[in-house]
Amino acid sequence: MISATVENFRGIAAASIECAPVALVAGLNAAGKSSLAQAIAAALTGEVLPFEGLGRGGASALVRVGTSAGRAQLTGPDGVTRVVWPEGRMTSDGKPPGATMFAAGLLSLTELALRERARVLAELLHADPDRDDLAAALAVAQFDPAAVDPIWQLIEDHGWDTAHLKRRDRGAELKGQWRQVTGATYGSRVGAAWRSDLDAGDKELTEAQAAVLRARQDQQNAIAAAAVSADEKRRLEEEAAELDARQGVFGRAEARVGELTRAYDAAVAERQKLPPAGAQQRSMACPYCGEPIIINQVSLVETRIEKATAPTGGDPGALKARREAIASADGAVAHANDELMQARAMVTRARALVEQAEQAQQRLDAWPTAVEAGTDERAAAQRVAQTEAHLALLKQKHDADDIHRRIETNERVIELLAPDGLRAKKLARVIEAFVETQLRPLSEAAGWQAIGIDTDTHITYGGRPYPLLSSSEQYRVRSTLQLAMASIDGSAMVVLDGADILDAPSRPGLFAMIDKTQTHALVCMTLPRREMVPDLAQWGMGRSYWLAGGSVEVVASPAGKAA
Repeated sequence: MISATVENFRGIAAASIECAPVALVAGLNAAGKSSLAQAIAAALTGEVLPFEGLGRGGASALVRVGTSAGRAQLTGPDGVTRVVWPEGRMTSDGKPPGATMFAAGLLSLTELALRERARVLAELLHADPDRDDLAAALAVAQFDPAAVDPIWQLIEDHGWDTAHLKRRDRGAELKGQWRQVTGATYGSRVGAAWRSDLDAGDKELTEAQAAVLRARQDQQNAIAAAAVSADEKRRLEEEAAELDARQGVFGRAEARVGELTRAYDAAVAERQKLPPAGAQQRSMACPYCGEPIIINQVSLVETRIEKATAPTGGDPGALKARREAIASADGAVAHANDELMQARAMVTRARALVEQAEQAQQRLDAWPTAVEAGTDERAAAQRVAQTEAHLALLKQKHDADDIHRRIETNERVIELLAPDGLRAKKLARVIEAFVETQLRPLSEAAGWQAIGIDTDTHITYGGRPYPLLSSSEQYRVRSTLQLAMASIDGSAMVVLDGADILDAPSRPGLFAMIDKTQTHALVCMTLPRREMVPDLAQWGMGRSYWLAGGSVEVVASPAGKAA
């Protein structure tokens, strides 16, 4: 049981009621029923100024005219709440009964914009997707399972809406990067078809990088070869420039050889004229006449036979002179031979130098096609430029495709994080369950038409949109939603004001719903006479009260039949 006491609040002077579990308060128009409902709602929710636009400066208007202070007290099994006006101060002990603004009737789901209605339902029904929901959705979208944790962490850190905005910002950043790479404005079709003539897979990119390295190496080789060739050409030019001088030296060397050859030949001839150094006259009898003869060795190559005119035997002086002449002649021959050999060696060297100069000139004459030119440096440079340009195109394509894939992936994440994405899908499922397990049983218990909520949170009654319903039909929708939400959100009681909009045959349905939810409730309605107030005690649902003059009285006797 929950009891409530309200004093000096707007139209209430003093009223004490008990919700056991239901309290029905009836009275004439302006008797204070709404004031009682508002005071109890304030105590239930903590909204001590339960009027839109009313600030604390206007709180004195909530105090009953002619009094200085108003108060409300709500007592439950485990605690009590007190509110005093005009201070608008709230205090509590223990765990007093409480309720959401929807259960207390201060807000209605039907009054919210669709987006806010979806947010409230998602919170009420715990419709925000969990990590498993995200993982399942990403698996359907063929994401790498490793992507789940970073996205879920983003949601936990910032919430779904901020995570959605951050991924949208990331998408804009990626599209900017794609524009920087390609120079074009990104679009999904443009990104998918951009440079379709190029195959920029990892293999092609690796091969192109290798081709660039080879071309650069070839260029370095060409540059080195060109440098060597330039040095060689300068050397050949210097060598060829010596041709005339070397030919002159060669000619003079040959002339010198001629001169020295003739001198050598003369020295040899002179030497040959001399007899051997050790030659002696030998005497013998002539074999023809028997007279003595002398065999005289005139020179190395000439021997004479002469008639002996004197006794045989050598003249020591003549022998010495002959030996000296021979030594002088041998020295002259040796000297001439040395000079000749040196001159001939000089000719050989001069001839070699002339030949080198001639060969250098021949190579210079054929230089444009000479092998020594090595790799063509210009062709090598062009090859480098071509391979680098091809690599740049492949890399541009590779980078563009990579960014395109990241954009497309990010777009799928954006779709999942968007309000109409994964949350909307799960909300649609839980709303469907809410309609089937909560609203439908209540409507059936009341004997009313079915209430529906579609995926966009549009509300219908009997298949008709809520805005097109009559006032009483709209009240049925509001009260059904109020009770269903209270049974889920843990509110201790509901406050249903203005129930008199329901006609007599419809009113039992309201109490049947309350009874089905087994919740505490305050129901206020306008009735013209006390005798028309149904006694809830007869139904075992609680107590009925008549409100008049700012005070309530228990309706202790039946009114005959339910109004």
